[in-house]
Amino acid sequence: MAVAVLLVAALGGCGSGSGDSNSSQSATPSASTAKPEQFPAAKGMSLADLRQRYPAVAQLAPGAGALSKGPTRMPFLVIDKNGKPVLGASVALYTLRPDGSGLRGPFPATSRTFGLKPAFISQTAQSDLQATKGFYTADPVLRSTKPANMVALVRLDGRLVSTTPAPLGAKFTRTPVQVGQQAPRVHTQTLTDVGGNAKAIDTRVPPATDMLKDDLYDVLGKKPVVLVFATPQLCQSRVCGPVVDVAEQVKSQTKGDVAFIHNEIYNDNNPNKGLRPQLGAYGLETEPWIFVIDRTGKVVQRFEGALSVDELKQAVAKVS
Repeated sequence: MAVAVLLVAALGGCGSGSGDSNSSQSATPSASTAKPEQFPAAKGMSLADLRQRYPAVAQLAPGAGALSKGPTRMPFLVIDKNGKPVLGASVALYTLRPDGSGLRGPFPATSRTFGLKPAFISQTAQSDLQATKGFYTADPVLRSTKPANMVALVRLDGRLVSTTPAPLGAKFTRTPVQVGQQAPRVHTQTLTDVGGNAKAIDTRVPPATDMLKDDLYDVLGKKPVVLVFATPQLCQSRVCGPVVDVAEQVKSQTKGDVAFIHNEIYNDNNPNKGLRPQLGAYGLETEPWIFVIDRTGKVVQRFEGALSVDELKQAVAKVS
């Protein structure tokens, strides 16, 4: 079974950002949230109405597929007509049924950078960060976990434009572990298990050896845990490398006894050999994922797809 691809394939050809934003990670504020009053209310509008008023000149690339009732974190990209990511713009999401009815919103988005310091950017993530220097997150309030559609309004060059509709959610054969549930107690491989050969259990270059020391089975329920499912070298969504780097940086800034554990995606790091069993235990079919687990073994927050240093730091602060 292959890991589902949820981030747009167009990123493979992306360079720097476009639109009226600055694509430099160091120059762009780490987070900036749009104001809801900048966008029209969805009430009384259909998708056809919205697209008639606001021409569709961009694409929306969702970065997650698991949905929850209520506020659901959705990372995404906005891609311009030239295939370049639009960074730092004011953006809001709207949700709708597949037939274009039931438009709801706006749900203001936050423009983010990964927030990585140069010392924590791995060789593996260098090309990924060239393609995806930043991303957006929004928290649409969902009434159902059934897959639907979403569309965004984006302020470009002083005017509002729309994106083409994109899938909201995906059909999975498994349900990922939810916030509030007990984290499954499974073994994760450590350096000891592989005789110190970090490359056998970590495709990051260089390996994040400080996240290969603890076996989840031994620490779960005894200390807080940040559990990272990602494959930096083999990632289909191109954000695994930066996400592992984010975890590395947050680990270095975390005081207290918190176990940071990285688990690769594929058996023997070979996509042809299927997913590692730990993903099955957590109900995962996409990557990357991070679960923040408190000292009682309960999941207090989970992240699918891209996330920033600030987001993970705030989550870890809740359990440390």
